[in-house]
Amino acid sequence: MRTGKWTILLLALAVVAATVHAEEFKLNIGGTTYTKWLWGNMRDDGSVYNFTTVPGEGYGDNGQGSEVELLLDAKVSRYVSVKARLHSRFNQNQWTNFGGFGGTNPPKDCTGGDCGEYDPRSNQYVKLRGVAVTFTPGYKWIDTATIGANDFGMFDPFVIGRIRYIDRDNASGLLFQGSANRRAFTWDAVRISLPRLWAGPNYNTGNYTAADAAYGYQFKYTAGSAFDFGGIVQYVNDIEVDNRDTANWDNGRDYRTRFRNGVWGAKFGIHPSSVVDIRGAYYRSSVDSVPMGISNDAPGSFGINGYSSVIAGRHKGESWKLNADFNDPFENGLSFNFELFSIGAEYVSMMAARRESDVLLTEGHDAAFAFPGPSNASYGIWGGNATRIGYGGWDGNAQQVATINVDNEFTDFDEPMAETAIGWKGITFTPTFASGALELAGEYTYLDYNTNWQAWGDPSRSITNTDYPATELDTGVGHNFRTAYQPFQDRTTHIALIKGKYVADVGKGLDIFFKIKTIQEKDYRMNDARFLPFVAGDCPGGGQACANNKRYYSPNNSTGDYFTNPPVITVKGVTGYQWKPFDSLADDDRDLDYKTFQLGVGYQVTPDLYASAAYELYKVDLKDGNTAFQAYQLHEMASGKHEKNKLILKARYILGGAEIGFEYQWNFGWFKPDFGDGFVVQYADADTAKNVHVKVGSRGFMGRWGGWNSLEKREFNQQRLKAFMKVQF
Repeated sequence: MRTGKWTILLLALAVVAATVHAEEFKLNIGGTTYTKWLWGNMRDDGSVYNFTTVPGEGYGDNGQGSEVELLLDAKVSRYVSVKARLHSRFNQNQWTNFGGFGGTNPPKDCTGGDCGEYDPRSNQYVKLRGVAVTFTPGYKWIDTATIGANDFGMFDPFVIGRIRYIDRDNASGLLFQGSANRRAFTWDAVRISLPRLWAGPNYNTGNYTAADAAYGYQFKYTAGSAFDFGGIVQYVNDIEVDNRDTANWDNGRDYRTRFRNGVWGAKFGIHPSSVVDIRGAYYRSSVDSVPMGISNDAPGSFGINGYSSVIAGRHKGESWKLNADFNDPFENGLSFNFELFSIGAEYVSMMAARRESDVLLTEGHDAAFAFPGPSNASYGIWGGNATRIGYGGWDGNAQQVATINVDNEFTDFDEPMAETAIGWKGITFTPTFASGALELAGEYTYLDYNTNWQAWGDPSRSITNTDYPATELDTGVGHNFRTAYQPFQDRTTHIALIKGKYVADVGKGLDIFFKIKTIQEKDYRMNDARFLPFVAGDCPGGGQACANNKRYYSPNNSTGDYFTNPPVITVKGVTGYQWKPFDSLADDDRDLDYKTFQLGVGYQVTPDLYASAAYELYKVDLKDGNTAFQAYQLHEMASGKHEKNKLILKARYILGGAEIGFEYQWNFGWFKPDFGDGFVVQYADADTAKNVHVKVGSRGFMGRWGGWNSLEKREFNQQRLKAFMKVQF
């Protein structure tokens, strides 16, 4: 009998223990499916997204694709939880792949999914995107420890920023977080394994990557509601096996530093009332890039158009911001925001936010003109460089990031575009007003530049020998999104706008919105005659050849090594220079008069459906150098008048757990070139016409490197559409 009682008691305890354990352990499985449809009359189908600059990845405005994201969230105990994410990617996983079968073996340079099952870009793979274990030990000195994948969004985007949303938790590391004094004091400490694909000179971290890491620490102390302050530090260490260590390896091998980067910052906030809010931040950086002559090593310098995610050599830089917000001080709906800022030319934080973080108050430039060339072409003076994002560019205005390592890869036209703000300094003033159904906002921004210099700021060196990667240079209609540097700059920019929204008493309420924006910019670029490439009178005209007597701005250094003189040619009985000789400081001047107008309406058609229609007009009058300058010889010249029209239709429909979105654009306009005079007009032959897609016999000129720039008025008429369906489960 007693045995039976003990048996029953033990069984009861076992049931209770099992129940408690079951309550402690909980596994949640969820996810998202995302399907999108792209259509456009550029007829590109390299991938199921509009834009990338990564070689071989492809881009497109046509195609259909689906992806799935599986989210696992397990509560092991009150001390331990686990999260993981399995995710496929669009890339070239189009419906036309029919499950990713077929293709070539070995894979070739895959575009449009033609590699099939032999290449992960087109075989519809599902990839482990993030695994993290979080400990909540209950200790006084630490709140949580997260081991594994993270987006590290708790840090400052000037120093350590979030990775783009499609790779949100690709970064992995060790994150420790704690607090004290009832969370008046908080801190975060992290070690991030350095992303080898981009986090170093020349967009890589060398050959030996396993030990490369970024270390960070930040704290914040809130001394009541009126004041807080904090600090942050970051250190990046990229090391390599030392190729000079050729001795006995019995005791291992030595290493040396390839690249290091340190940043420290201090921030404060003053909040005397609900009306006034003042915030400030200061950052100081150092960078050291050490070339040692091995493969994948750090560059010693760049040519005039180098590509890298970080500058070369050893530099120190600083950045700072001061913000003051006044929330309805007169109690009439009118508020004000001010921002003073300076982002240094040599400020470097390797792990700063690359996109999705807007570090400045200004709208900045528009995304409609964001890539070299009047039609957003890629290096458009050569054949085989078709448009990528398309004539319409991206939607809206740009987001500013404090790095040259800007990332707009794998985006569609309806997504935000990021631009570098390295070198920017100035002031922004943004008043806002709200009263009833009316909302208004304005902006005035004055920009000067820490990169206003001559010969990269160091006339002792050749302009083709520099520490600064120019990355497409700042030519074209707008600000090229990852261009911070050019060899000659003397630039100021004014941005002004007013925008608003009014809800009219029509039906369920008709949303009427508008925006007027202007950008006025002057850049005299070369502003000292000693930097002109040749001595005065070197090209006398009258059919006489140039003498090629170089002008030297320092011993053995002349811009004539790059800006060469034109040959004499005869075309249809006209004899003269193939392009204008570079003999005037005005030859490279830039003068931009840019205007944007937007008007649109939106309406909640049903409780589940919202639709809008908008018209945008862009009018640009631009002087961006003449044929002597040739846009640094690399891009389509953009001098002249531009007009771009965008008709935009959008809809958003919610049904249960499904969201369906739609955006259609009709983009049309024209470009009338004006490249000045002083050269002989040429006419496209059959090969030129075929190579750069112009008419045989059309007017233009052939530049220093054989690139063709058309002189004919160009008209554009492009359409594109994106529809998507997102279902969470």
